[in-house]
Amino acid sequence: MSPSSPFPSLPVCQITIPSNELINAAYTYTKEHTSQATVNHCLRCVSFSLLLIREFPPLASANVDLEAVVLSSLMHDMGWATTKSLLSNDKRFEVDGANIARDFVNHSASGEWDAHRIQLLWDAIALHTTPSIAQHKQPEVVAVALGIFADFMGPNLPLPGNPITVEKYKEIVGAFPRVGFSDEVVNTLCGLCREKPETTFENFVSGFGKTYGLDGKGGGKEEWIMKCEDNDITKRLMGGLQACKQWED
Repeated sequence: MSPSSPFPSLPVCQITIPSNELINAAYTYTKEHTSQATVNHCLRCVSFSLLLIREFPPLASANVDLEAVVLSSLMHDMGWATTKSLLSNDKRFEVDGANIARDFVNHSASGEWDAHRIQLLWDAIALHTTPSIAQHKQPEVVAVALGIFADFMGPNLPLPGNPITVEKYKEIVGAFPRVGFSDEVVNTLCGLCREKPETTFENFVSGFGKTYGLDGKGGGKEEWIMKCEDNDITKRLMGGLQACKQWED
């Protein structure tokens, strides 16, 4: 670890997390407003993204904006902020996180980031749970989404020639331990089902409520499943078409 960097070295992976005034400020901000489990998750995601950029051919051959990748990965779960005043009452957590990160960079970088880089940051965070879209975006967006997915899959990441070996995985997780991350994922996403249900019906978050209930322990599960059925997008779309027939010839 260099004197100016808050991040440890990762010699097995042969990567170094970039450190500059903006990245260090974002790291401090993330620590102030999220849990240790989330901070460590984000640092693992940064590390996996950097590893994939170096060793996964489609990314290794691209001219990737590393600062944008690091900031996006580092701040991608600001939508889970423990400082609730940062969050909306009506937006998906990914959108909250993207908005928070964009505002942070606009304020902290003092106009040094142009509109394109700001959009990369926003897209990478907003789309990080939607790989079917993210994979068709810019390399930075792809790298962030893959790095985040890699923290859940590790050496089992379904990539051809997956560069995440067991040894590299162990080094990254050893540097940034999970410290209860699995429980936090369940409790956070079930909490979103409970507190902001309208933001979860059309995405993967609702599945946590269906599996773990609204309290993360099975409570309210059956009622939640029924609520999801009532708000199923297929029913809403087809019901809308049926209702519109009254105004059609």
